[in-house]
Amino acid sequence: MQYKKYLLLLLLIILSTKLLAITKIDSLEAVLNEVDGKKRIAVLNKLSLLYNKINPEISYDCAAQAFELAKKEEDNKGVADALNNIGHYFRMTIDFDKALENFQQALDIYRKLKGDHDIANIYDNIGHIYWYKGDFPIALDYYKRSLGMFIALDNPRRQSLSYNNLGSVYFRLGMFDESMNNYLKSLSIREEMNDPKIHSTLNNLGNIYVRLSDYEKALEMYKRSLECKCDENIETQSTLNNIGNIYLKQNDFDSALRYLSEALKINEDNEDEKRIATSLNNIAIVYEAEGKVDQALYNYQKALELKKKVGDKYGYANTAKNLGDLFLTKQDYKQADFYLQESLKISQNIKARDITKDIYELMSRSYYSINDFQNAYLYKNYYSNLRDSLFNEETSDKIAQYSTNFTIEKTLREKEMLIKDNQIYKLQLEKNKSWWITLILLVLFFIIIAILLYVNNNKKKKLNKLLAETNEILEKKVALRTSELVETNENLRKEITTRKETGNKLKLSLKEKNIMLKEIHHRVKNNLQIISSILSIQSRSSESEESIKMFTNTQNRVISMSLVQEQLYSSDDLAYVDFNQYVKSLIDNIFRAYSISTSKMKTIINIKDINLNINTAIPCGLLINEIVTNAIKHGFAGKEKGEIRINMEIDEDNYFHLEISNNGVSLPDGIDLKNPESTGLELIRILIIQLSADVELINGNGVLYKLKFKKLKN
Repeated sequence: MQYKKYLLLLLLIILSTKLLAITKIDSLEAVLNEVDGKKRIAVLNKLSLLYNKINPEISYDCAAQAFELAKKEEDNKGVADALNNIGHYFRMTIDFDKALENFQQALDIYRKLKGDHDIANIYDNIGHIYWYKGDFPIALDYYKRSLGMFIALDNPRRQSLSYNNLGSVYFRLGMFDESMNNYLKSLSIREEMNDPKIHSTLNNLGNIYVRLSDYEKALEMYKRSLECKCDENIETQSTLNNIGNIYLKQNDFDSALRYLSEALKINEDNEDEKRIATSLNNIAIVYEAEGKVDQALYNYQKALELKKKVGDKYGYANTAKNLGDLFLTKQDYKQADFYLQESLKISQNIKARDITKDIYELMSRSYYSINDFQNAYLYKNYYSNLRDSLFNEETSDKIAQYSTNFTIEKTLREKEMLIKDNQIYKLQLEKNKSWWITLILLVLFFIIIAILLYVNNNKKKKLNKLLAETNEILEKKVALRTSELVETNENLRKEITTRKETGNKLKLSLKEKNIMLKEIHHRVKNNLQIISSILSIQSRSSESEESIKMFTNTQNRVISMSLVQEQLYSSDDLAYVDFNQYVKSLIDNIFRAYSISTSKMKTIINIKDINLNINTAIPCGLLINEIVTNAIKHGFAGKEKGEIRINMEIDEDNYFHLEISNNGVSLPDGIDLKNPESTGLELIRILIIQLSADVELINGNGVLYKLKFKKLKN
């Protein structure tokens, strides 16, 4: 009966949501007939968003009209918004390539308009497309870009969404410690803001606990998520699906099928083919567990067809793996090998290590069954190594630490609230006491002094008793929380002891990784040098002076990055670059590129004991390259001699102060770094933003750039 109640509530939710959307649509359509120009473009784009889930075809028509009108009116913002809405249409109709094309065009326009919020939002949209395609490393990159911009925009609500998205990608990549860390960050923000989307983070945390085989904790998270969805009138099919899977793992097949079938019905009503496929896959797992092989096979094959149709690579690999397992049970080793090989190819391509691990184990069993013991042993080793990398002690420690830190912070917040509530209660009691005493004194001051003292004494006793009871309750709660923390700390001490025992093994592993990292830096440097050589060859074959300049500039930028890799490769410390030595090498390369004699052009570099990580060194180097190159090309035109100074120091607050100056010709009037008109100045602006630097441009008797920034995180 419980799941039927949820279904009825869900139908009411959908109906009320659609009625609200229709009301807004009617209002906008009434306005549409009364406006023109840019206002009409804005209304059409709003209508497109509202129709997106109700009627995608009408949504596309509105966006297409807005696009054509915006082009005619030369309204770049309207064009970008329309392209974004068209991208949503193609995402809804499962044409991911066209969706990506439109999102990318919108992004290019938003960048020119410098609309940071729109750029951050489009990063999210592009990340979603790569998520649906199963290209998780690329999705991870775009979600990180989105998070960085929303942090800069101080938008906690969107930060929580980005953390949630990152957690989901890390989950797909099998990096469960990073997944847990990001989900907990999302949960912390959403709890503080009472964000209605907290149900999503709770659901995802349940998925982590399933991977850790903590089914009770997973079920707790899923049921909390279900309650939140019902409270906020949100569709419940994904959570019903997850609860069904928990009952499956607990061998309660009837409950599992009940919840999974309910989720399937909702997905079919919504015509959501991707989620229909997921429900069919999970129902097939139940049938397989019950020994109903034919019913399991039928549902797996239907799920596989739908997953292929909607382009769900992760889901396709997972269902193909399940089919391989089923045929292995039926001892049909040829079919089993076909589906397992198909799944392995896709899971390795999208780096879904959790699926790859399961396939290795199944292939080991398959080869063992046909007496191919060599391959059986080989894949068993693959499985063991990948399993250990997914669930090693360090990963488990991180997950436990993230969870413990979150619990401690939450407990401290609850304790502060309890103390604050108690203090307020005390003040209220004191206020009530004073009010009553004053009232009685006004009425009976000279008449019944003795009675007043007696009443006052009784009130004090009652108040003290009430305060004592309140304090006792508070102390019990604090004691309970403290005991939980003591137990947690004891567990952590035991884990630390275990970690110390594996220290020697980790040291040997670290040494091997350092050798590999040096080799990676060396190869990156060689690849960048190859790119530089190709650019040099291309510039020599070009007859256009403008093309030669362009190739030379690009070659210098590549070399500036290559020098960082060379510094890292040559250094004992693979994390940091000696910035003084790096800048000297960079200036020497620029002088060689433009055939500048050191006797004519003097360079004074004052950088002492400053080491930068690669994330800070590369943008700093590119920035110096651009500013010095501009000085050589424009600042000393017509001069026989000149001087370039580069100073860098770090203050007590760990801020870097970088000054780059020359005594050449000053910049032309009207130069604005916030709105640059040349490619070089645009690149300088982008690099300044990347460093999150404060910049001051002093123009007179030459040019002086003064920058203040902090070291970027690795």
